[in-house]
Amino acid sequence: MASTGSEGGGGVGRPVTVEELVALNEEIAALVKAGSPLEAGLGRTSGELPGRLRGIAATLAGRMKRGESLVEALDAEAGSIPPLYRAVVEAGVRTGDVGKALAGMSSYLRGFVEARNTVGLALWYPLVVATLAYALFVGLVVVVAPRFAEAFASLGLPATRALEFVEGIGRTAWLWWPIWPIVLVAIAVAWVRSGRASRLDASSWTFLGLFPWMRSLVRDYQSAGFADLLALLLENQVAYPRAVSLAAEATGDASLIADARGLSLELERGASARQAVADGGFRSFAPMLRWVLTHGHSEGSVVGALRNLAPMYRARAAFKAEKIRIFLPSLIMIVVGTSATLLYALSLFLPLTGMLRELAGP
Repeated sequence: MASTGSEGGGGVGRPVTVEELVALNEEIAALVKAGSPLEAGLGRTSGELPGRLRGIAATLAGRMKRGESLVEALDAEAGSIPPLYRAVVEAGVRTGDVGKALAGMSSYLRGFVEARNTVGLALWYPLVVATLAYALFVGLVVVVAPRFAEAFASLGLPATRALEFVEGIGRTAWLWWPIWPIVLVAIAVAWVRSGRASRLDASSWTFLGLFPWMRSLVRDYQSAGFADLLALLLENQVAYPRAVSLAAEATGDASLIADARGLSLELERGASARQAVADGGFRSFAPMLRWVLTHGHSEGSVVGALRNLAPMYRARAAFKAEKIRIFLPSLIMIVVGTSATLLYALSLFLPLTGMLRELAGP
């Protein structure tokens, strides 16, 4: 079996990007919705898919033709397909409605792609400006500052502290000038890594989590997916403890999965959900989700409450994505502009004003 992981070519074994996972998910969802056998449908349409997806789809189709289920086929291709996706499909299989689970996954993935693209657009122009400002600063301390020192000496003026400081920076430029190029390379690597579907399993979302509103945006998308999938599992008579654990696994968030498993264990031991969280634990759940999980059975329909929560969390995530699109470029430009202004004030205007002050003195 292991040898089949490379059949079909296409680079199977390397993690797919999020965009590729979106395309594969929508292809599988369309086949499920149409009622077409997946092994035949994926085999037939694999030639129409771009790049590595062609090989991945052909490999999945080949495995299913040999009798493996979709979950087993995805599990065997874990090097290409993230565990998060397998967990969603497994939960959908348990409910008997794979299409609905895949639709929720599609919404989650598209939300991530849109937020990531927004961050990319917000970063592009400030990075170009910062690179130009850095290059000019290096030129000032390496070329202009020594000229200022020569001018002070030719006029018989003592060098100011500001000029001496800037000259010192210029003399050590050979040590620190690679810092910004290294930062740019690190940002580029982090950006590429953030686009891999395997990063969806990282609770912090690494690079993207550094930006304002991004962590809470991700949490809202995860909470919406959790609420939708848990409601679907409960509707299909999956036991409450198992349903909570499965729905959490489908989010890919390690802390949420750990808390869900802890809650499931408490429920299986006979404790009520309210008793299980009485000690203040399980903080990975969003507050409203935590309330529904602990009080839903006594206050009304858990499924109905979860169905109401999912669109609320998605709307909140969409609002935060719009805030990122509008405000993040301005925030980054303010930081870059302020830093560049301070650098030029230090390296150019302080020595210049010092010279003028010395010339105007007695």
